[in-house]
Amino acid sequence: MTEPDWYCDEVIPRLVEVDVVIETDQVLAFRPPNPGFGAEHVIVVPKKHVRSLLELDPVLGARLLEVVQAVAQRVVHEQGGCQVLTTLGDEQHNRHLHMHVAAGAGVARFVALSKPQR
Repeated sequence: MTEPDWYCDEVIPRLVEVDVVIETDQVLAFRPPNPGFGAEHVIVVPKKHVRSLLELDPVLGARLLEVVQAVAQRVVHEQGGCQVLTTLGDEQHNRHLHMHVAAGAGVARFVALSKPQR
């Protein structure tokens, strides 16, 4: 039995409506219909099924990162900053590699730690 793959089954063939940000022959970047987090939320996926970052071919990885970089540059210009995130293993809710570029309200904030005293 094959696991459901929302990206390959519905998004890439356009069975669900998404706001496309960038599309190449190998990569799709889009705003999801129900953003998971952030005032700005773009998901970047390879069009070919790749289960996770741990299985990503380096050539396709370069194409994926080019699109992530272009999206992140836009978001940083518009929002002042962003986070780029992917998940692996039990944290990965869909077994298709996807990267989130997110900014604004709803994005996790990390507290800067002070340098240890010497």
